[in-house]
Amino acid sequence: MKKFFKKLTLVMSIIILTLPMFASTVHAEDATDQNLEMNATAGMIYDEHTGQVVYKKNADEKVAIGSITKIITLYLVTKAIKEGKFTEKDMLRPTEAQAEMTQKNELTNVRLDSDKTYSVKDLYAAAWIVSSNSAAMMLADKVAGSQGEFVKLMRKTVKNWGIKGAKLYNVSGLNNSDLEPDMYLGTQEDENKLSADDIGVIVKHVLDEYPEILQTTSKAKLSFPVENETKTYDSLNLLLKGHRDYQEGYEFDGLKTGTTDAAGESFVGTLPIQDTRMVTIVLNAQGEKEDRDKRFRSTQKLVHFLVDNYERKEVIKKDQSITVNNKKYKTYEPVYYWLPKNYNVEDLRYNVSRNELGFTAIHNKKTVKLIATNTAGGYLPYQKTIVKKATTKKTNHKSWWDQIVEFFQHLF
Repeated sequence: MKKFFKKLTLVMSIIILTLPMFASTVHAEDATDQNLEMNATAGMIYDEHTGQVVYKKNADEKVAIGSITKIITLYLVTKAIKEGKFTEKDMLRPTEAQAEMTQKNELTNVRLDSDKTYSVKDLYAAAWIVSSNSAAMMLADKVAGSQGEFVKLMRKTVKNWGIKGAKLYNVSGLNNSDLEPDMYLGTQEDENKLSADDIGVIVKHVLDEYPEILQTTSKAKLSFPVENETKTYDSLNLLLKGHRDYQEGYEFDGLKTGTTDAAGESFVGTLPIQDTRMVTIVLNAQGEKEDRDKRFRSTQKLVHFLVDNYERKEVIKKDQSITVNNKKYKTYEPVYYWLPKNYNVEDLRYNVSRNELGFTAIHNKKTVKLIATNTAGGYLPYQKTIVKKATTKKTNHKSWWDQIVEFFQHLF
């Protein structure tokens, strides 16, 4: 019994002595998080090149996204142009309904007339830079023949990217109740909804495949033909250089705003920083309704949080060997991670990646992807694009030569 009490006393002493250590660790993590008051329903900041998430809030919650929808829409338009289905020089004419929408201030900011035609190039720029709903609709019609068919294409695309439960009903991001029946799928009450995780995956696919999109989204102004003149419109992205929320040293060059009554004011931003590219997501920024800068201030808080608390550290050198699950791997290139400024890189732990994210290494002449498993924010729920193989059904249809042979066989 005495031995038991001695052991119990020893265990309790160890627990008491180590409690302060655990408490200080938790407190340190909480203190870092307290440095960031994003003031939004959901959000995220992640490294576009690696998929590493530095910070996230309610990232798996599906919320209304408004015109952030157009990131998917314009990705598919870009894809169609790159595949040669039509060109930027092609001229398109809006329908009466699409033209009428541009006469309503709450639904558009670029005027279109049903008796005029507009180039794909101008419509594409208008949809990105000032979020023209009718321009997005005209481009969707060009790609798929109708907006309903285009929405089906959007749904198929995000499903192939591993996104589950996406709610996509129209190509613009407006409330269905603001649209004509042939402009959406579902009911009038339906609204496009995605999570910050979903949007992160979408943006990574889009920028990995078509980084040249940034040449359009980085433009602070749009020149667009209206009646017999060319009018100039300011980009809705107020973080671009020349606009009121621009901050020197934080050179945003994209990507898309989103605004509806249900979505509130949201923004997906991107900027180059420390030899990589970061993506910010702010969904439903909180604040006064009249405050048109709140989503951009929330975005700035994300990037300031990153710069103030983290640094992009080289954690593995080129041609360095590391051991993972008793196997030795050799790296091709230096490996970088965003880590707290006082973090010891020796504390990182690695494993074989379950998807395309991670860094390339070699073991027994075979290449694999490895990934750090104990970073605070984790990674995007990213997976390899699912491509279904075309299957050919076997039929009893005979070739023309077999039919000729069979014909002469029956003659004798």
